[in-house]
Amino acid sequence: MKKFQYEWIVFGLLATAGAAQSEEFTGQYLATGNLSTQSRLMPSLNSRLTANYAPPALTGNFDFRLERYTENSYHTVDGNMTRERKFEAQVNFNFPLTEHFTATVGALRHENYTFRDNYNWAVAGLSWSGDVAKDLSLTTALFAEKRNGGGRTFYDLSGTAEQRFNEKYGAFVAAHIYENLGEFDASPSHKREFETGINYYISKRYFAGISYFYHQQVGDPSDRFSFVKLKVGVNF
Repeated sequence: MKKFQYEWIVFGLLATAGAAQSEEFTGQYLATGNLSTQSRLMPSLNSRLTANYAPPALTGNFDFRLERYTENSYHTVDGNMTRERKFEAQVNFNFPLTEHFTATVGALRHENYTFRDNYNWAVAGLSWSGDVAKDLSLTTALFAEKRNGGGRTFYDLSGTAEQRFNEKYGAFVAAHIYENLGEFDASPSHKREFETGINYYISKRYFAGISYFYHQQVGDPSDRFSFVKLKVGVNF
C-alpha cells in the first residue's frame, strides 16, 4: 500500500470518528520509537491507528487496525542487521459471548517494503478479558489463521497482564506465541515475542510508556531482535 493511500485511510477514519457518536466510534493512535539493544541502535518509528465501531442495530462491533512498523533482522546477503519496514491492515467483527468471552472473525493484509513477503490471512478465534484481582487486568486470545495462498491453518496465542498502581501507572507483561506463514513459506514458522514495561496514563485521553521487547523465530538466528520502546498515544 502506497504512502498516500495510508494517509487517506487514516484521514477517513478520523473524519468518521468525528461524525459518529462517541459511544459508537472509539479509537486510538499510538506512536512508538524503537532503539535496538543489539549491535547498533538503529532507531525506527512505528505508527498504529486502531478504531472500533459498534453499530446500534448490531450485537457486537467492528475493529480496524492500520500499522506501519519496523522489525530488525539479519536477512541480508552479507548477514548484517537491517531494518525491515512493514505494513498491516486488519478488520475484525467481534461478537460478545459472555461478559468476558468474545468471538472474533476477520481478515488481515501484510506487506513487507524491504523484502517481498506480501499475503492475506483470514482469522477466527476467542478472547477473554477482565480483572483477575484488585487493579490487575488480564487479556488472552487464541486465534486460528489461514493464508489465502494455501498452506495449513496455523495458530496465534497471546496474553497481557497489567497491574495498576499509584492511580496513573501500570506495569505490564505480555507474551505472543504464534506461527507465521509468509508468501513463500512452505510451512508455518514458529515465533515468540515477549514485552514488559510501564505505562503512564496522563489522562483518560493521553498516555505514554516505556518497555523492553524481544522477538525470535525458533530455529532461525537471522530472525531475532530486541528493542527498547518509547510510546506516546491518544484515545479518541
